[in-house]
Amino acid sequence: MKEGKHLIIGLFLLALALPSQSFLFAQVDTSADAIGTLNLEIDLKRNSIDQLNRQIDVYETKIEEKQNEAASLLGEVELLENRIAKTELDIEAAEASIDLTNAEIAIVANEIHDQEEVLNRDREMIAEVLREVQVLGDGFGLQILFGTESFSQLFDELERLENVSTDLKGAADHARDARIKLEAKHASSQAKKEQLLAHEDSLVERMTLLDEEQGAKEALVSQTRNSEAEFRLLLNEVNQEQTFINQQISALQAEIEGRLNQSDEVGDSSILSWPINPTVRGISATFHDPTYPFRHLFEHSGLDLPAPTGTPVSSVAPGYVAWTRKGRLYGNYIMVIHTNGVATLYAHLSSINVSPDQFVARGQQIGAVGSTGFSTGPHLHFEVRKNGIPTNPINYLISY
Repeated sequence: MKEGKHLIIGLFLLALALPSQSFLFAQVDTSADAIGTLNLEIDLKRNSIDQLNRQIDVYETKIEEKQNEAASLLGEVELLENRIAKTELDIEAAEASIDLTNAEIAIVANEIHDQEEVLNRDREMIAEVLREVQVLGDGFGLQILFGTESFSQLFDELERLENVSTDLKGAADHARDARIKLEAKHASSQAKKEQLLAHEDSLVERMTLLDEEQGAKEALVSQTRNSEAEFRLLLNEVNQEQTFINQQISALQAEIEGRLNQSDEVGDSSILSWPINPTVRGISATFHDPTYPFRHLFEHSGLDLPAPTGTPVSSVAPGYVAWTRKGRLYGNYIMVIHTNGVATLYAHLSSINVSPDQFVARGQQIGAVGSTGFSTGPHLHFEVRKNGIPTNPINYLISY
């Protein structure tokens, strides 16, 4: 009972000291011009993104049409040019999305500031009441009781106290609502920041893809000397090379596996190590990569691992070198046969450090990264073949 009486008395004092509206929700003023500018920027960016997406759709249609045409040098160049144009638009869209999200984050930041101000004001009002309640003495209630001239005046005073109590409850409710809204705004801000990071990652990926597509166009024109006849010759040599690899693996796999099974040096070759460190520059093209620039001509049959020219390339498991060759597609490349029907191929090498029929241990250097053959830049093209058929190397490689 004492606590309730003290609270009412404290509320009464606060009601005398402050206007009743002091307990009500107070909105903090923010710059209308700044908010208006941000909202205008958001509208403009959304319109820009819509326009870019419509243009992207047009290029996607053109790309699909070109992919359905018979392979020709002119067609492939036009296909790559359309892909380059689409990727440039993708980059513009990603940049616009970053600007849009930054503007939305700024709007949320203003809203968070407003809610924090509201919450702080409500907390200050409630804290002031509590401080007044703490300094009151038990006798003050008697002063109110005996200091009034009539019971009617006493009831009027008590009714005012009830009104003040209602105002304080309203302020407390506002504080609770402000806290809930603030938590929601913080969650919204965090979601926007995560969205921003996703847009930034997309931008980096698109810029990398643009470099690869531009490099692919240059490589294609260079390899064919911008001649349709040379383009046909290139396709013919690529097909011959693939046929040779398939035939040779089938012929050598059983023979070499027999020799490996007799060796105590082999160990476990069912799990493959990485031929180069994949964490330095990552993987630029995956197995059957849908973004591979030449997918219209042939599937990407392995992993592309970018690295500076001369970076050492290691055997991923114990095995015998089946052959070292130079081809139009792979440039300088090595085929190593392991146990369990597995063979590995290392292509575009700048140099080769092993010879056919040589045993190689896991981790032994067999060559160096280069850009020979049909290549858009220094990288290792790495394949895993199971019974002669290309398969996804990720299914065999250990975690790095």
